[in-house]
Amino acid sequence: MSISKLSLLALVSAAAALPGGNSWTSSLSSWGTGTFAPFKPIISSLFPQLGAPLTPEILATFAQPTLTNIARNSYVTRKGSKLLLNGERYVGGGANVYWLGLDENVIPPAGEPFYEPFKASYPTLGRITEVMNTLVTMGAKTIRSQTLGVSTGNPLSIMPTLGVVNEEAFATIDWAVFQARQHGLRIIIPLTDAFDYYHGGRFNFLRWRGINITQNDASPLVQEFFTNRQIINDFKNYIRIHMTHKNPYTGLTYAQDPTILAYETGNELYGNVWGDMNVPRAWVQEIAKYIKTLGPHKLVLDGTYGINATHLDIPEVDIYSDHFYPLDTKKLSAGIEKVRGAGKVYWSGEYDWTGLNGKETPQGDSLESWFAVIEADQKRADSVVAGDAFWSLFMHNVPDCQLREPHRRLHTAVQQPLELGLHRRADQPGAPALLPHAGDRRRRVLAGGGVSAEFRAGV
Repeated sequence: MSISKLSLLALVSAAAALPGGNSWTSSLSSWGTGTFAPFKPIISSLFPQLGAPLTPEILATFAQPTLTNIARNSYVTRKGSKLLLNGERYVGGGANVYWLGLDENVIPPAGEPFYEPFKASYPTLGRITEVMNTLVTMGAKTIRSQTLGVSTGNPLSIMPTLGVVNEEAFATIDWAVFQARQHGLRIIIPLTDAFDYYHGGRFNFLRWRGINITQNDASPLVQEFFTNRQIINDFKNYIRIHMTHKNPYTGLTYAQDPTILAYETGNELYGNVWGDMNVPRAWVQEIAKYIKTLGPHKLVLDGTYGINATHLDIPEVDIYSDHFYPLDTKKLSAGIEKVRGAGKVYWSGEYDWTGLNGKETPQGDSLESWFAVIEADQKRADSVVAGDAFWSLFMHNVPDCQLREPHRRLHTAVQQPLELGLHRRADQPGAPALLPHAGDRRRRVLAGGGVSAEFRAGV
């Protein structure tokens, strides 16, 4: 195709995104009969060999590739309590896929990177691509993934020890971000973890500065992570290393890439008592400001576990979130109303979609009633809910792709169809594996393959 033809097609496609034209998010089926109908003879003259009629639906396909690229390279922004993408409201249901950067479930072939004490290994590029394909099939728009951002304290981490950078650890993260971009997905990335898991978290930063405590100690010294100037600076240096890393697949730093919708200040952060929300406002604001200094177009999500009312007026924080184990409609409603009052955005970062919370009988509220709260919000002019992410999604094992990946903290697999929010497509064989956790409050995961989803309320 000549450069002139490509240029004209690009112009036609870009025109579809201009104000007064059909937005790129509008139904493309009407594209050929509206503002852009005059382009029909132009395309016919460019491609005289075309024998089939140029119906509105077919005419629209000439614009789709460029419109897709416009979307990929556009930032999701916030206006009040709404997220926007190219002027249209953005809502994005999806899944937690925590293992994309570093896994704990698969023992790789001999000779490949593996850290035995934590069973840590890098996921294969094929598994990463497979989960992206599955998410698109499910109708997802977003991914939340801890290990794309939390990677400290073991030899396979981005930062194995204080100030030391392991460039090899970026390889799977680079691929995951690139594949999300290629599949039209957006990512939420937590930057540290409240817990002491294989991928690291706040306790690494504490121990690196001589505060030798663990998650199990429940020590008040954990607050040093939020108040000790040296540790805060260490954490900010880690954030800088992460956000300024250039992805070789895109040539963009993570701070520049619109694929990363938001950075989350941490995963389920609290003080030394579970659920106390004792995360100092000053710390949240400092970290949020720093993220926006490095990436001015990045949204910031408060990583506190729960909606801390003292954080709601922080100008640099765009999104507030909560997690649900088990589902709790009163907690959901109360959190939404708090955020609505602040004119910010609400996101359900994790929820137990099984309704069992690791038990054999239903726990908490039903998934249907939980979604009803979200649906009610979506009908309001002042809607604040922009998305949700179920816990969690796994893919097949490697190299034997006939086996679904066993989670390291799981026991007997259970087979049953999905209901309500998730549905198995009739043209795909087999129900997904529902794998119950042992020893973890987040009890069940969805082992992917042959699964699709209907994300209720458009999120």
